Amino acid sequence: MLTLAVVTSFDGCVFCCEQSCARTPTPTPAFDGLGRRIFTTASGQFVLVVEGVAGASARAPGTSLQPSSSDNRPDLWIESTRPLGNGSTQVCDTGPPSAGGGGVPAVSPPSFSSGIQSVTDALNDFACRFDPSVGAAAPCTVLDSTREPRLINSSASVQFCDFVATTATFPLGDSVVSVALRDVAGNIGPTAQVVVHVVTPTPKP
Repeated sequence: MLTLAVVTSFDGCVFCCEQSCARTPTPTPAFDGLGRRIFTTASGQFVLVVEGVAGASARAPGTSLQPSSSDNRPDLWIESTRPLGNGSTQVCDTGPPSAGGGGVPAVSPPSFSSGIQSVTDALNDFACRFDPSVGAAAPCTVLDSTREPRLINSSASVQFCDFVATTATFPLGDSVVSVALRDVAGNIGPTAQVVVHVVTPTPKP
């Protein structure tokens, strides 16, 4: 099982974690015509969370965000159909704009095809944005008012979190995010997709 979620608050809350919204019901999930979950946010910055468990191979998902020696790709394969930030094609340019930091190029239509350097570069560039200190034993998400870090899927054996930086903001409109995980034996699991819908914030009076 593969979980891909968008947390719209930088405190890592998946659901309401403050007393001020304790009586507010969790919004009913929205889906597009292809059955993909739609996450709507008024900002192109949020926390992108990927969790996974062992699949058909019964081998644990890999945890490396660095390119492997076999195919020069990380264990986390993630891409967007629209460019993030300025869409820079430079790989892992994660620094501040003043130091030349840039975004992530689009892969559209979605493709994890092997042997395509632009796809490999985009996967490495996106994986670079995830926090290497996060894992199943140290998740970035909290689910309730106890504020104890917990996995979204309690059976997940890996968690990856990207605290989306200003250099890699999602653009207005819809971006389809595709993700797959590779296990420790090199097998690629199923692909999960969500739609990130960034709306123009309503101006304050």
